[in-house]
Amino acid sequence: MLHRLYRRYWSSFEGLPAQLWVLALVMLVNRSGAMVLAYLTLYLTSQVGFSDASAGSMIGVFGIGSIAGALLGGRLVEAIGAVRVQTFCLLAAVPGYLLLPVWREPWAIALNIFLLSLATEAVRPANGTVIAKVAKPEDRTRGFALQRLAANLGFAMGGAIGGFLAAIDFRLLFVVDATTTLAAACILLMYFRLQRLPGEAPPADQTQLARPIHDVVFVVFLALFVLSTMVFFQFVSTYTLYLRDYYHLSSVQIGVLFAVNTLVIVATEMLLIDYVKRWPLLRTIGWGCFFSCLGFALLPFGSTFPFAIFAILVMTLGEMLSMSLAAGFVANRAPAGAEGRYMGWWSMGIAVAFVIGPMAGGALYQYDPNWIWYLSLAVGVIVLVGFHLLPEVATLSSGELPALQSLNPVPDPGDLIAESVGS
Repeated sequence: MLHRLYRRYWSSFEGLPAQLWVLALVMLVNRSGAMVLAYLTLYLTSQVGFSDASAGSMIGVFGIGSIAGALLGGRLVEAIGAVRVQTFCLLAAVPGYLLLPVWREPWAIALNIFLLSLATEAVRPANGTVIAKVAKPEDRTRGFALQRLAANLGFAMGGAIGGFLAAIDFRLLFVVDATTTLAAACILLMYFRLQRLPGEAPPADQTQLARPIHDVVFVVFLALFVLSTMVFFQFVSTYTLYLRDYYHLSSVQIGVLFAVNTLVIVATEMLLIDYVKRWPLLRTIGWGCFFSCLGFALLPFGSTFPFAIFAILVMTLGEMLSMSLAAGFVANRAPAGAEGRYMGWWSMGIAVAFVIGPMAGGALYQYDPNWIWYLSLAVGVIVLVGFHLLPEVATLSSGELPALQSLNPVPDPGDLIAESVGS
C-alpha cells in the first residue's frame, strides 16, 4: 500500500521539462530567504521606531509596488523575454534588500520598499510565462503545482531561519534575503544564459483577444478569483489574531497550524492535481475557492486546537484545488505571444487581493471579528456559483470552448452539444 502510494507520488512529477525543475530550484532558493516581508512590521516598529500605523502603511506601499510590478513584468516579458525579466529583476532586488536597513527617513524607506516590491513582483508573470512556454498544455497545471511546492518549502525554511536571525540581529535578515536572491539569479544565468525561449516573440497580427482586458471570460474569471483570494489573505492577517484572541492559542500552536498547511501541500498537492485533471476545470476551481473560504468560515463554530487543525485542513484542500489549476487556466487561456500580458494581469489580481483583503479584514475585525468569517462563507458561495455559470456563459461566444477546456482531457458532453449546435 505504502509502496504503491510512494510510486504514485513520484509518478505525478514525471514528464515535466527540465526547465521547470530549474525554476523550482530557483523558487526554493529565493523563497528560503524571503523573510523580510514577514518581519518587516516588527523591524520597523522595534528597530526604526515606527508606530504600528506607520509600519502598516509601509506594507501598503509594498502592495502598491507589487501591483505595479505585476503589470510591468507582464509587459517586459514581451519586450525582452521571460528569462531575462526574472534574472534582471532578481539582480535588481539584491541592492534593494541590502539598502533597506540603511535608511531611517520614512520617505527613503517607502521609496526603497516600493522599488523592491516592484522588482520582486515583476518576477511572477515572467515565471508563469516560462511555465506556459516550456510545458505542454496538459502539464502546465503540474508545472505551477511544482513551483508552489518549492515556494512552500522555501517559506517554511525561511520562516524558521528568519526567527532565529531576528533574535540575533535584524540586519541579518536583509543580508540573507539578498544572498538567496543573488543565488537564484545566478542559477537562472547559468542554466538559461539570458536566452529567449522558443516562440517567445509575439506574433505581428495580435488580435483583440491578446489584450486580457478585452477577454470577457478572463476578466470574469479573474474577478471571481480575486474575490476569493481576498478571503485567503486573511491567512496572513486577521486569522492569526483570531486564533490568539478567541482560540487562545500560543505562538507555537499557531506555528504548528502553518506547518500543517505546508506539509499537506508538499505531501499531497501533486497527487491531487494529477487525480483531478479529468474533472471539469472551472467548476473544480470554483469548489476549491469555496472550500478555501469554508475553512475560514468554520472558525466561529469552534474554539479548540483540534478544531483549528480541522478548519485549516479544509482551507488547505481548497487552496490546493484552486491555486495551481487557476494559474494553469490563465496560461492556457492566453493566445500565443500574449502569455506575459495574461500572467501579468493574473499576478496583479493577486497583488490587489493582498492589499485589499487584509485591509478590509482589519476594519471588520475591529467592528466584529466573527463577521469576517460569516462573509467568507458568503463569498465562497458567490464564487462557487460564478465558476459554475462561467462555462455556460463562455459557450455563448464563438471559439471560447477550446480555451476553457484545454486542461480538461474529457470535455463535458453538454458543452460538446453546444459547440455542435453553434457550428
